Amino acid sequence: MAHQASYRVYRPRSFREVQGQTLTVDTLREAVRQGRLTHAYLFAGPRGTGKTSVARILAKAVNCTALEDDGNPCLRCESCRSVESGQHLDVIEIDAASNRGIDEIRDIKERITHQPAQGRYKVYIIDEVHMLTPDAFNALLKTLEEPPPHVLFVLATTEAHKLPVTVLSRCQRYEFKRLTVAEIADRLRYVSEQEQVAYEPEALDILAEASDGALRDALSLFDQAVAVEGKLTAAGAARMSGMMDRRQVESLVEAMTRSIHELVEAVIEIRSEGVDDKLILRDLARQLRDILLFRVGGDALFPAYRRESLRRLDALLPDSVEPAWWIHAADQLAAAESRLRGGFPAQLAVELALLKLQQELQEASGALPDPTSSPELRSPKTLEAVAHNDNNPVSARDPYQAVLDVMKRERPSTHALFDEWASGTWSASEGLVIQFKSSVHFNLVQDPHHKEVLERAIKAVLGDDSGYQLRLQEGTGTVTQGSPRSLAEEVRDWFGAVPLLGFDEPHNR
Repeated sequence: MAHQASYRVYRPRSFREVQGQTLTVDTLREAVRQGRLTHAYLFAGPRGTGKTSVARILAKAVNCTALEDDGNPCLRCESCRSVESGQHLDVIEIDAASNRGIDEIRDIKERITHQPAQGRYKVYIIDEVHMLTPDAFNALLKTLEEPPPHVLFVLATTEAHKLPVTVLSRCQRYEFKRLTVAEIADRLRYVSEQEQVAYEPEALDILAEASDGALRDALSLFDQAVAVEGKLTAAGAARMSGMMDRRQVESLVEAMTRSIHELVEAVIEIRSEGVDDKLILRDLARQLRDILLFRVGGDALFPAYRRESLRRLDALLPDSVEPAWWIHAADQLAAAESRLRGGFPAQLAVELALLKLQQELQEASGALPDPTSSPELRSPKTLEAVAHNDNNPVSARDPYQAVLDVMKRERPSTHALFDEWASGTWSASEGLVIQFKSSVHFNLVQDPHHKEVLERAIKAVLGDDSGYQLRLQEGTGTVTQGSPRSLAEEVRDWFGAVPLLGFDEPHNR
């Protein structure tokens, strides 16, 4: 027999077993106990928070033949057992994602006039109700407004804002909230003990945090992790969640405070262990954000299992870095992720972003001079270190080739022009120098469309402040055209070094 998923085995069977929705279940339980039921309920909230499970519990409770004094279903009578097995004749579940048309709603309207066949109430549970078509909603309105007394509707949705106001006004609404990390971890601990699975407490917290408040997702991750290792370890939980584990995070953060070589080696090692490039950027951004909060607000802001890890990370990083830098760093990592979506080589995007942050972090802490005066950080050697393994499609030993690769993806015609009729070299003093073989092609690249592609590619590979020169070699004469000059440079050429508008030191009038 196939193994049944944990979220199905450990789905709550009564109101008392529901996790994290105390106000909602207490209100429903009392309504059942007192017989004060309404004809239509709307359960709204994120996925995996118990909406459908509570709808089934409500269906059990209103049809239970031996209801407990506190309003919970007995779970023993024939009606309760039929609902749990999905065979109750009067409890009808409809998935609006696949049954969203007007015909399905008309079918409901025809059937609701019939008296219940097995219990006191006919209960219609419509999941993902926001997926119904406008015509289907219109057909449902009259039924929701004046249903027969033996009918209850329970509408469940993750996107209540998509429902017509006319539907919302006819329902009693209950909001399901995301579960806390502690609530999910407690449930995972219970499931581990019931299944006799050995676990590390930190692993439970990692799965709970990765599930983003959805208990169903946490139980699915639990099943995957246990299936691989037969037990639940912190490293396995992090790997199954697609996150960097504590060791990987600490090695990456520590490498940012050290040399370029160590940072690149740390990234290569983490990638070789199967961590996705996008997740490296996201996890590091989250860690940097958490370190800022840790420094500003203390460890009380974080679950217990993360506090020791944050203390270690905090100790690795310089104390002198201003809060604004942490916000800037997270923004830079988000920008790098957008490059990935644009087709930029994944490893190169990650490593360039981290190298830039390493440089800025060391400058902010006083460990490095200004990068514009540091030839080591401005030379092609940096690029050489950035991507020297076989998975990187960019030839890192040749910055010009890296620029060509970016142009090829963005505009093949521009790439062909530069690839066939020009050669490029890079130096710290001149930047990227591109030399054309003929005046025809030199003139062609003056077209703004070609130059825009070139400049975007140079910025992507060499940074926002990287300059370039276009040259034409004809006999012994050379024509040179540089990258666009800033307004400040143009003003200085016209007026000299006179300070302007108070931005420089005051001068005597």
